Amino acid sequence: MKKAPFKLNAEHVALDFVNTLDDRYTAGGPRELLPTYDELLRFCREGGLLTHIEAARLGALSAASQEKGLRSAIELRELLARVFYRWVDGRPPSTEDRTALERWSSAYAQRRELRWEDGHLAWRWKTLTSDAEAPALLLAEQGLDLLLAHEPPRLRTCASDTCRWLFLDTSKNRTRRWCDMKTCGNRAKARRYSAAHQN
Repeated sequence: MKKAPFKLNAEHVALDFVNTLDDRYTAGGPRELLPTYDELLRFCREGGLLTHIEAARLGALSAASQEKGLRSAIELRELLARVFYRWVDGRPPSTEDRTALERWSSAYAQRRELRWEDGHLAWRWKTLTSDAEAPALLLAEQGLDLLLAHEPPRLRTCASDTCRWLFLDTSKNRTRRWCDMKTCGNRAKARRYSAAHQN
């Protein structure tokens, strides 16, 4: 049975990644959308970070390596979640989290090298398909690129208190309120309609 694609509606893959812990703020507790390394690879494929061939090669690594790679990715996700949610609240990252981001930056810098390609220099990964932590490193790079953007992005959270998925508001008049109008937006409309028509 083919699995439904991930909801990539945050306008940035690092935010979509944070959103893979669904129902983060519900009373029933969060729901993990990346329970396995294969699901992490599928997310990275759908998010445009890995090709099918690269994902297949990473998927052939040892179970122990994959388990370590998944743990690293989940650790990174929760680090990014803390930093981004504090940003939404107008607060800087904690000293501990800032130091952790520096470690991730150093980790992916050590695995890249400058190559001369088609008449210019470009950063390329040294051993992308043999390093089980590659998905986490690629996502760390994306997250730091967003955090260090020259122009601060319009970072928002879904207006639903039980959702609060992160997204970039790319609308012209900065009025986007929902992670997805078809889900949280429609639910809110239905609740308002029901409340207005109660006897």
